[in-house]
Amino acid sequence: MTIAVAGVPTSRKTPGVNFNVVLGGSGTSAGSAPQKILLLGNMIPNAITGASPVLSVSAGTWIVPGSPNTAIEAPTFVAGVDDANTLFGFGSELARMAAAVFAGSPDALVYGCPVADAGGTAASATLTFAGGTASAGFTVRLRLCGLTFDVPVANGDTVTAIAAAVADAINDQSTLPFTAQNSSGAITITAKNTGPRGNTIVVDAYFVTSTGTEIRMTTGGASSGATTTGTWSNTSTLGGEITLANGATQDNFANALTAIEPARYDRIVGACIDATNIGRIVTHINTQAGPTVQKLEQAVCGCSDTYANAVTLATGQNASRLQIVWHHASTLPVWEVAAQACAERLAGDTAAGGLLVGESSDPAANLDGLELVSVPVQRVIADQPTSTESENALNNGLTPLAPSGSRPGYASVVRSITSRSLRSGVPNYAVLDTSSVTVPDYVADFLRSDLATTFAGVKLTSDSADGTPPRIARVVTPSIVRGHIAQRLQEMEDDGILRDVAANLSLLVVEENISVPGRLDCEIPAEVMPGLHIVAGNVRQL
Repeated sequence: MTIAVAGVPTSRKTPGVNFNVVLGGSGTSAGSAPQKILLLGNMIPNAITGASPVLSVSAGTWIVPGSPNTAIEAPTFVAGVDDANTLFGFGSELARMAAAVFAGSPDALVYGCPVADAGGTAASATLTFAGGTASAGFTVRLRLCGLTFDVPVANGDTVTAIAAAVADAINDQSTLPFTAQNSSGAITITAKNTGPRGNTIVVDAYFVTSTGTEIRMTTGGASSGATTTGTWSNTSTLGGEITLANGATQDNFANALTAIEPARYDRIVGACIDATNIGRIVTHINTQAGPTVQKLEQAVCGCSDTYANAVTLATGQNASRLQIVWHHASTLPVWEVAAQACAERLAGDTAAGGLLVGESSDPAANLDGLELVSVPVQRVIADQPTSTESENALNNGLTPLAPSGSRPGYASVVRSITSRSLRSGVPNYAVLDTSSVTVPDYVADFLRSDLATTFAGVKLTSDSADGTPPRIARVVTPSIVRGHIAQRLQEMEDDGILRDVAANLSLLVVEENISVPGRLDCEIPAEVMPGLHIVAGNVRQL
């Protein structure tokens, strides 16, 4: 047979082992036994200040000095949460994404690359206390981005004093992605980064009476039961949640992707939630995966939008190397959800008390039910996916999250899949589970390294008619190389990565290229050992 290797022209002269990972067959593609996680998102390039109450948020140190300072759109190593806060600024997208990664995988190898802020409008919302001075003591409870904290209110406190105390309490939580300022009882909450992503950040506040009853503040107003009222305004909604609003001017991930191109990052997590920037990431990782580049990467992005909009996003990408984690109406910014899901895909869920191993130790790891250590379930039950919605999400390239069966209040991965669900517009699930991408990339990485070492400096001759090996030292034939590859594939089956290697050996072909002396062309079957996802049966009463 004649083997066509796309992307490796017969005119190529540079020596090397060039494997093109072909997606969409019974074995699939995209990943490797990875270690490095790259985070793409905004930092805080300029200090943020306020006067009421006094507020100062320092710019991250990963900046180009100047006036104003601008982010360095280049990757840098992130040693831990404190390092991320210093480099990118407390409460920035990148700092919070790094915290989510380290929560799920304390030993993760993390890099961050800022995407320049577009200089647009920061999303905001207003929480107004009115109605008059408090006639009794109560509490204002805030549930913001995974944190819950209380602000006590005393009998006789004015609405301005209440608002000032609440704004102070928000600003004291330095890792929150927004700041607060008070004006005569009206608190303006403003995202630390500009742009439309801020419009998905959820805010949630309650009055708590002396008897412990919670009364949620809404856009329709709420009474504390002690004269004072609280009302949200200038907001938007996401499912049953209140969000910031009016963030505008989308940033552009293109320069950051160009900056990271020379290096390989096994997993790339994008803060982006728009189709344009996600598409840029997909183009980048597909180019990097070419057989003459051979930097095999996967990307993870998040979506908290409605089911219909999330499906549109996923099917619009339809990419084997992309995972879209869907967590509708997430109370945690969804780019942080994506970051933690990515980290635990690699490390497993032991940080959350789970039992699953990750892709770093087992490329074929079954990630069904992966426990996410700090991702809360939706506050409103109606926002949680139904079993039908989860099934349909899996049919349309979305990785849905659902309430954990063992950790009340937290979320777990239903099934870890890629965004690829269509071929020529027709449903096709040849590349469904992320393992169906990770394993062939692992095979390609392993064989590339192994063959380059094993056959370094050897010469190539044809197979003899009688099948005897060459008598000359350091001379090999296609059959010798084929036998070596077959042995390595069998070892991967012994490790639980591949299956049916012996049955698929007839598909393993290694042959000389008829027009290029010294070149071997290969067809290497890699049937992924699947996870046990479904057990079906009847429980029959007799």
